[in-house]
Amino acid sequence: MVLALLIIINTTFKWIVIAQHNLTPYGTATQSSWLDGGIGHAQFAIQPPISNAFSMTICTHTNLSDKPAWWMFQFSFGSAFITEVQIYYRHGAAYRMDGFKLYVTNTSTVPPDGYLCYEDPDPGFPNITQTIPCFQFGKYVIYYDTKGDGTYGPLVELCYVAIYGCPRGMWGPNCNNACSSLCVNQHCHPGNGSCVYGCDPQQCLYTKCNIYTGACTKGCANGWEGQYCLCTRCRYIF
Repeated sequence: MVLALLIIINTTFKWIVIAQHNLTPYGTATQSSWLDGGIGHAQFAIQPPISNAFSMTICTHTNLSDKPAWWMFQFSFGSAFITEVQIYYRHGAAYRMDGFKLYVTNTSTVPPDGYLCYEDPDPGFPNITQTIPCFQFGKYVIYYDTKGDGTYGPLVELCYVAIYGCPRGMWGPNCNNACSSLCVNQHCHPGNGSCVYGCDPQQCLYTKCNIYTGACTKGCANGWEGQYCLCTRCRYIF
């Protein structure tokens, strides 16, 4: 029994890991300001190389004494279920990202009004390379800082950012599997397709459904057919 449980846990873990899909090619980045001369653009953070090595042509850079300083990514397809965010900050400049926060939100409001995924704790400076778990739905990912460097204040010098997950309603390694329509709001986990907010049992017999898969556990309500009780007149091909 213990061995079987370990195998299941191990298999599930691998499934979630391989289901990661970087969503930054599908959206646009903006930031609070640019350094004089218009260099250090926000889009640089979502383009290769994947590195902490700093250059004005490959990393972002907000203006000096810009407070608060922020970087924002907006998905082009609406909302996504985000599993984690990877950050590569400027090499040797951890003190400039001191006190930063990472949000997932449904609005572009600044200061952010959404879900706080991470807040850099005191004392000490943060790691310049971080993988931050954040199991949350949202339309925007916002890096936000009001503290930063004691001389210049907060600065955003992101050299690479990857945002992993799937668009709303999709799951799988390439986000090409549709979540069950019986999941509430068709929200499911990108790694395994399980319903995030439970299932909608309206089409199920005795209104009983599996909260993870959305499948009707006791069969279909009158008038509904199929594995997931989604059609009123299913056609079976043998």
